[in-house]
Order: sequence, then structure tokens, then C-alpha cells
Amino acid sequence: MKSAAVALLMVTAALAGCMSTGSKKQLGNPDNERAAEINLQIGTDYLRKNNLVQAKEKIDKAVEQNPRNAQAQTTAGMLYERLGESNKAEAYFAKGLSLDPKNPELQNNYGAFLCQKGKYERGAKLMIDAATNPLYRTPEVAYLNAANCARNGGDLKAAEANLRSALKVRPKFGEALIQMADLQYKQTDYLSARGFLERYQEVGRTNAASLWLAVRIERSLGNEAAAKNYAERLKLEYPRAAQTKELIESERNPG
Repeated sequence: MKSAAVALLMVTAALAGCMSTGSKKQLGNPDNERAAEINLQIGTDYLRKNNLVQAKEKIDKAVEQNPRNAQAQTTAGMLYERLGESNKAEAYFAKGLSLDPKNPELQNNYGAFLCQKGKYERGAKLMIDAATNPLYRTPEVAYLNAANCARNGGDLKAAEANLRSALKVRPKFGEALIQMADLQYKQTDYLSARGFLERYQEVGRTNAASLWLAVRIERSLGNEAAAKNYAERLKLEYPRAAQTKELIESERNPG
């Protein structure tokens, strides 16, 4: 499963609400603070549209006008990550969180960044901090991100624990269900994998990845009839998918 992509999506999605989480502890010139908010809003809109030149101009200006605006610092981190300046991006993320250390949005965003850079333990911890914050509106997403982070770092036990936490918050969370099915399959617990996949099929949209996973689970359980049914669906519904190519290759070279 492309778990790393999920974490990236969560960081990108955070741009949509980034004007609502600025630090309330700012002191200084009210005119500068207001100007910083305006520039941050404009810069965020440019960043959302991937207009990096204009975004940089406005976001840099916002940070200059009010360096104690936690959201401006974090948004600058997102900007410089896109510009490929990872060290500078991390400095901005760290500064933003230091200004508002209990802000779950900032914790989740910084954690996702750290995971993308291979700093799995630190990243997962920040996202769990976000998930356990009672004010965070989507703790299941932070738990999912933490699971992705742990899995990418090779800690399957922690990944499973975080996925279970996500499902405890939201039992019909499709992305967590399909990832649990995949994780259980990877750990050769095929009956459990089937159970999570069936739960996913009740709430999630069937796709090439879920059908290919179903084929492999049923094969592993010795249920050739079900495996064949899923295989036929995969070929018919997604003839050009990478998973279909894998299926055909597995049929040519069984075992």
C-alpha cells in the first residue's frame, strides 16, 4: 500500500484550514500582526494553487512582519519543503511548534514532514500527540498518519496499534480498514486480513489494489473459487492496472 502518500496528503490538506490555528500568544505591533495575517492568507492561497513564486513572497513577508505567528512559521515550512529546502523547512516547522506546542494541527503537520524525511520515531510521536489532544477534530487521521510512519520505519507492531486506535475512534474508516487488511496479510494472519477486507468492502470503494489483495488473501486461505472470482473482476474492471499485471504474472509463474 502506498502509505507514504497518505501522510503527504494530510499535510497538503492542512492548507485549507491554515488560517484558523495561528498562535494567540502573539505580542507586538497590531498593524504588523494584521498585515502578517493578510499576507499569510494570500500566500496560502498561492501555495494551494502551487504558485510558489508568489507564495514565497507573501509567506516570507508574513513571517517577517510577525515572526511569532505559529501558523505563518508552519506554512513557511510547507512552502520550503515544496521548494526542496528541507533544512530550512524543518527549522520553520520546529519554530512554529515551539510557539504553539499544544496545537494538534501543527503537531500533525510537523510529524508528517519528519516521517517523509525518515525521522519515523519523532514523527509518529508528534502525530500521536495530535491524536490524543481532545481538541483535535480528526484524531483517526493522525493515528493513521502515525501508523504509516511506523510502518515505513519498519515497526509493524506500532503500525498495527495505531491503526487499531484509528478504528476505535472511527470503526468504518475505510483507509484504516484496508491498511489493516494489508498489514495482517503481510504478517500471514490471513483470516484476520479477510475480516478487515470484508469490513472495508462494506464502506470503501472497490479498486484494483483491494481486489488484488483479496485474490492473495483467498489464495493463501486455500479458497481458490473466491480467489478466481476476485481475479476475474480485477481483469475485467481494471485491465491496465499494475495489480492486474501482477496477477497475470502470478498466474504464469505460480508459487
